Amino acid sequence: MLEAGGMAAMKAAGGYVVLGAIDHLFILSPGRVGENLFTHAWVIGSTRHTLDVLVYAEAYPRPGESGEPRPVSLSIQTFVAVGGDARPRSHGLVVEPCSLESEPVARAHREWLEERRGLVEERRRLARDLSPLDAVFRVESYKFVSPADEFTLPGVLDASRLFQIIDEVAAATAIRYTGVPLVTASFDAAVFASPARTGDLLRLEAGITGAGKSSLEVGVKIFAENPVEARHTTMAQLYVVFVSVGPDGRPRPLPKRPVLSPEKQEAFMARRRMREERRRRVSELVNAVKSMIVPAA
Repeated sequence: MLEAGGMAAMKAAGGYVVLGAIDHLFILSPGRVGENLFTHAWVIGSTRHTLDVLVYAEAYPRPGESGEPRPVSLSIQTFVAVGGDARPRSHGLVVEPCSLESEPVARAHREWLEERRGLVEERRRLARDLSPLDAVFRVESYKFVSPADEFTLPGVLDASRLFQIIDEVAAATAIRYTGVPLVTASFDAAVFASPARTGDLLRLEAGITGAGKSSLEVGVKIFAENPVEARHTTMAQLYVVFVSVGPDGRPRPLPKRPVLSPEKQEAFMARRRMREERRRRVSELVNAVKSMIVPAA
């Protein structure tokens, strides 16, 4: 999903881009081994330095099976056009709705802009916040950024690789805490305060921050540091939701739930309500997005 968004943004911007923010990324259904996964990306909005990309993935039945394509995931990603020095640059592109069919997408984009405004206001505070993640059960992991972790900008950790690392650390935390199999259900909206560069040491702190009947919320805070340059920054903080599943692949109750203070429980419930509202809007958006897909010749 992040690679497709990055490629669409690079093509539109005519150069390098970095991920600046991401709307909730929902896993609408699991992708199964043997299925063909098709990912579609459209640039749906722009400012002087940014491009907003809607990314949608769907799975086609395995060979010999019948059925229609099934929605797998959808999100809106904001990329910042940058030069080789990683500083923002003007890309010169103006993106506006071009048909009545695109109005639901334009409406979703406007809603994302409103939510993103609040996230952007947190960027500077987050970059200076080096405090540990406040969670019930915490796991810490480290990784050096290597050239293999680059994609949309040489010398900078790519978003697709970062999210893979986040998912792995968050999943390890959730499974260690519960002792049962879980699958990723969603990533919450997030803004990225600063990039990590090749040679930096990533420190990821993950911990349990809430739970439903069969779902577990894991908070993740990502720090980047360069021991040689004595540089320490916080890249981002976001929440990942996992669902406990049984042998039949269906949700089942968690065997273990965290005990939260009233303040933490209230904060978790607020995030959960926001998540449920965003998922409802995403479900409504899927049909509009499907109408934008041009069948392969």
